[in-house]
Amino acid sequence: MGVLGAISLSVGCTVIVSAAVWAIAYRVGFREGRLTIPLRVVHALADHKLDCLGEHPDKVVRELIRELAMSERESRGLIASKLRSASSVEPRTLRSA
Repeated sequence: MGVLGAISLSVGCTVIVSAAVWAIAYRVGFREGRLTIPLRVVHALADHKLDCLGEHPDKVVRELIRELAMSERESRGLIASKLRSASSVEPRTLRSA
């Protein structure tokens, strides 16, 4: 097996591995048209809806599930952590209009 054979073998293996990775990625989400959103943007959105708009946490959870296709467990965990961090910093008060 010469140099040409080694190169052919490595190119063939690369093609097979690349095809496998593409097939897995396609099944995971590319075929569904899902886009990834940075986690800091999701956290900022949750903060805005809870603190600035004063929306009910259950409504924010439903919107995260429906609009961002987050799992219910992820969205409830995010909102629970936001509420815990907000309650440890300062008590929540109603804003006057």
